[in-house]
Amino acid sequence: MSANAHDIKVLNGLIEALIDCADGYTEAARDTPEPRYSQWLDRRASQYLALVETLKAEVRARGGAPEDNGSILAKASRAFSGFKQAVLGHQTPIFQMIQSAEDQVRGRFEKASADTELSVTTRDIVRRGLEQLPLSQEDLSELDAMGHS
Repeated sequence: MSANAHDIKVLNGLIEALIDCADGYTEAARDTPEPRYSQWLDRRASQYLALVETLKAEVRARGGAPEDNGSILAKASRAFSGFKQAVLGHQTPIFQMIQSAEDQVRGRFEKASADTELSVTTRDIVRRGLEQLPLSQEDLSELDAMGHS
């Protein structure tokens, strides 16, 4: 196993999580009839995919092959199924679904940033990625306010 193998594995795991989240946003944007939600969801998916590209470059720099697909995790699928229902049926406050999905991704980044087996350089990249994750109460409040306009 190469010295970079663990770093590549962790980075690829983060890439999978980001792709899962972006795919969920893209699917929800496609399925919602409300243009303001659709635009917001598309923008959020783009933010996640930009971070995916950054991490893919880091995997390549370490001699690895970056992930191109998300995982097939039932948990993520259920989270976005619930999110989609919230958007389409307004059964649950939308921001709670978003918060849950983004908390899962954030948790993976936090765990990776504390991984002492990662090289210092990779931990720094993970920490910078964590700072770039698009999650803010103001942004979520904006989306929630859209539903009440």
